[in-house]
Amino acid sequence: MKDLFDKIKGVFLYSLGDTLCKVFTFRDLFISSSSKCLMHKVKKTRCRCEQELVQLRSKDKIVVAFFLQSPSVWKYDRLYESFVENDRFDPYVVVCPFNVHLNYDKREMRHVMDQSVAFVKHMNYQYINSYDSVNDKWIDIRKTLNPDIIFYTKPYKDTLPQYHIYRFLDKLNCYAPYGIGCVDLYRTNYNLPFNNLLWRHFVPTEAHLEDAVQHSFCKGDNVQVVGSLGMEPLMLQDYTPVDVWKPQQKRKKRIIWAPHHTVDYLFNFSNFFTYCDFMLELASRYQEEIQIAFKPHPVLKFKLINIWGKERTEAYYQRWNDLPNGQLEDGYYTDLFMTSDAMIHDCATFTAEYLYTKKPTMFLVKDNPTDHMNYFGKMCFDLHYHAHQPSDVENYIKDVVIGGNDSKSSERNDFYKRYLYPKDGVMPSQKIVDTIVEAIG
Repeated sequence: MKDLFDKIKGVFLYSLGDTLCKVFTFRDLFISSSSKCLMHKVKKTRCRCEQELVQLRSKDKIVVAFFLQSPSVWKYDRLYESFVENDRFDPYVVVCPFNVHLNYDKREMRHVMDQSVAFVKHMNYQYINSYDSVNDKWIDIRKTLNPDIIFYTKPYKDTLPQYHIYRFLDKLNCYAPYGIGCVDLYRTNYNLPFNNLLWRHFVPTEAHLEDAVQHSFCKGDNVQVVGSLGMEPLMLQDYTPVDVWKPQQKRKKRIIWAPHHTVDYLFNFSNFFTYCDFMLELASRYQEEIQIAFKPHPVLKFKLINIWGKERTEAYYQRWNDLPNGQLEDGYYTDLFMTSDAMIHDCATFTAEYLYTKKPTMFLVKDNPTDHMNYFGKMCFDLHYHAHQPSDVENYIKDVVIGGNDSKSSERNDFYKRYLYPKDGVMPSQKIVDTIVEAIG
């Protein structure tokens, strides 16, 4: 009975109530539930994309829009810069609402949007804020920008309908996952209407292409392997990261603790409630030897507000900022990864992503996480140290991180060369630009 319940629950990303609300809000009941309707929509969309390509061939400037929902899921920096360097394209970032669900916290959503605006300003991107605060209304991007090509940062219906793919089916819609798929959420990763309606779905490895071919309605006919776009800076020899760690009197070992948001979810990877106080204790106990960056999944705060309340949640997050050897990290994390020494986490995508640093990493195990991992994810999981209880975490910090007894180092290096670094040496952003330029002609 539990297995049946899990399968049913797995259909809904958040809740049955939220799913039903989205069906009516986005008006996609038929293409979400009928393969015949989806087939018709996919065929029609493919034809419209071909027509769009013909029109773009005679256009002087091609407008590219990146729909950003949160800095933490931004993986398009190198791609954005590649478009800037090409005179044929005019790229913009569109700051969109994030985590819009049934009974969502509107103040927290606006707060994340403010973070996104601050982020794009810091990165010196051309941008449009989809929220007009002066007139208290949402901007129609089709009228203000009317992009020719759109890159989405997330595939879900967790934004407003006017910023979802359904509103732009006559455009060249593209997506490179904000994380590297390690779990067996095949429908979510490859077979939502979103995935099938894309013009191009760029994936990191051949293993992910195989999953798309097997599990998507369109049999992966719009899927292309380019490598991990988000991890591209970690593969570049000439990239110099910014040191984002809190200054200390001496160099300490830098550890990222990244708890997942699934405290109330089917896969329930998250061990947050088990380790939330313990990690603060470790930071104090080893304050002369380590720093800890608290890097929560961006959705975790929304979940904790519903469980703990706003005041307790804000107080907990602030405790990390107040620690002399601790800090809160809730945004772009490439530089954080590159300037760290180790990680402790229970996030599915970090299971693969942190391996690009070739540094030691520990997975906080709850139940049997590999039961919900795909083949690629299981390979990555095996390269981790595993914690089943708090004492395992402390031993990892003492023996591996501080002591340097890293027995898995050579395995991680071999895996990086075999599965992560592009065999042809061409970076993902270049492959994507080349694909678009070749298609337009």
